[in-house]
Amino acid sequence: MSAAGTPGRAKATAVGSVVRLLPTVAPVQTSLLATLVGGKVAATAGLTVAVGALIGAVAAGDDRALALSVVVAAVFVVDAALAPVRDLLAARLGRMLGAAVARGVVSGTLRPSGVRHLDQPAVAEQLAAAKEASTGAFRVERAVPALATLVTVRMVGVVAAVLLCGVSWWMPVVLATVWLVVGRWQDQRLSRGISGSTGGAVPLRRALYLRDAALSGGPAMEIRVFGLQRWLVAQFAAAWQDGMGQLQSGASDLGRRGGELALLGAAHLAVLVALASAAADGRIGVSDLTVAIQAVIGMAALGAGGDPQWLLRMASASVPAALAASRLGRQEHTAGVRSSAADLPAHGIRFDKVRFGYSAGTRPILDGLDLWVPAGTSLAIVGDNGAGKSTVIKLLAALYEPDAGQISVDGCDLSQLDPTSWRRQLAVVLQEFTRYELSVRDNIGFGCVDAPRPDDALERAAEKGGFADVAIALPGRWDTRLGRRYADGAELSGGQWQRLALTRALFAVDHGATVLILDEPAAHLDARAERRLYARFLELTHGLTTIMVSHRFATVRLADRIAVLHEGQVVEYGSHDELVSVGGRYAAMFAIQAEPDAIQARGNGHA
Repeated sequence: MSAAGTPGRAKATAVGSVVRLLPTVAPVQTSLLATLVGGKVAATAGLTVAVGALIGAVAAGDDRALALSVVVAAVFVVDAALAPVRDLLAARLGRMLGAAVARGVVSGTLRPSGVRHLDQPAVAEQLAAAKEASTGAFRVERAVPALATLVTVRMVGVVAAVLLCGVSWWMPVVLATVWLVVGRWQDQRLSRGISGSTGGAVPLRRALYLRDAALSGGPAMEIRVFGLQRWLVAQFAAAWQDGMGQLQSGASDLGRRGGELALLGAAHLAVLVALASAAADGRIGVSDLTVAIQAVIGMAALGAGGDPQWLLRMASASVPAALAASRLGRQEHTAGVRSSAADLPAHGIRFDKVRFGYSAGTRPILDGLDLWVPAGTSLAIVGDNGAGKSTVIKLLAALYEPDAGQISVDGCDLSQLDPTSWRRQLAVVLQEFTRYELSVRDNIGFGCVDAPRPDDALERAAEKGGFADVAIALPGRWDTRLGRRYADGAELSGGQWQRLALTRALFAVDHGATVLILDEPAAHLDARAERRLYARFLELTHGLTTIMVSHRFATVRLADRIAVLHEGQVVEYGSHDELVSVGGRYAAMFAIQAEPDAIQARGNGHA
């Protein structure tokens, strides 16, 4: 069920959203489509009248029969020609609408400066529904041809009622009432089907996830190693059947359908008997009778919409969610101008009594965190898993805002700094960095997306990041696309991707970044390789404010200062030697990790 409440209200909201969007997306094409729809209705009405006149002339032996035949043929050609032209224009307009909706969803999702909205279940559901507008079986672009067809049909029904009024006023009233009642019943059945599709969204999404897991290359090895093939097929089939079962719920209602047919049959029998009686008595002529019979048939358009109605409803269903997604973050962007963060920090970064949790009602990850990072120095953050190390990085990058307390840069509250300007000061390498299936030039250039990307600038960063020898071996060098899905692409090893990510950070440093953040980017390297990498980085970026997260104390001890996190707070702070001499938590963790290294060293010496 949508936020609109009842299925009928949801229908009006969804279809109405499509109707309101069209003039804003393509006003000229929308006007032209409306003209074609009107022309098609007029041609159909003209054909009905012309056929009636022709039959009347033939029956009366009128000399105008030949001329009327030409008129009927001409109107028929126009009527037949308008439909494909309308459909072609509607399809094109549908593609324009689909592109506009997809663009709005992407823009809205990316508009918020942080990522907290992506953790909210309501937003996740909204985005899942919005995705259906562009990539689902019932894409929004399919709504426009269905809308054009359905509007044409409905208007033809109205015109048919007007023509039948010329014969008898009560006949169109009876038929319109019956068709509207039956149409209402059918619409309720359709609403239940669409409501069932909403209920089936969760199992269908699970089915699609399982399908993608089976078809994509990522999980392929684990699926086979764990022997998941049969389990995956069975789970997919069960989820698919569950979702489709809910999708089709309410589709069968034989009792009511029998009542609909009986009601329609009785009404049409009454009208046709009355027409036959009037014709037999000479109260109406052959021409009027022909028009009236065609009008009786045409008034069926006021009832069921058939496939166009179903398609319109299904293709429009995701539009309200897509529009809501396109509005994400608008309030934030109208909140006012924030200060520039250029050249910050000059003095340091401070966390003051910071409390933060990812969801309400759960224990906060950080609770009263105090931390001072002097500008131009290096800080290592250590702690157990779940202590909040990566959370500190996310808050510092302004991806989330603290629930309480303050993060300040040179005394300025981070929330008052322009987030885009502040992030340009950051060179970040995350543990789970993204492997962009784009060119090497783009992958490195994303470190400072607005900067030019000439070969010499890429070369300098790659030399420092250890990626230069990899780039030389690539077929297209800097313009090589990365990823297996491209025929002319190249795949990198895990270590090569790490060096590329580090090169991206150094490209950012070369273009003015003042804060280097390393969140366990070398976690998959052995301890010695990681230590060499960090030592090289600290040497290359000497004078920058550097924050690094690592579990390995041989690496951590390279930093000027070390912060030990425990239960959401900094419990120890100082240099490696200072913390070891205190004999506290850091010293205990260092001793535990150093013991295997000492044993290995003794074993190697003995050998």
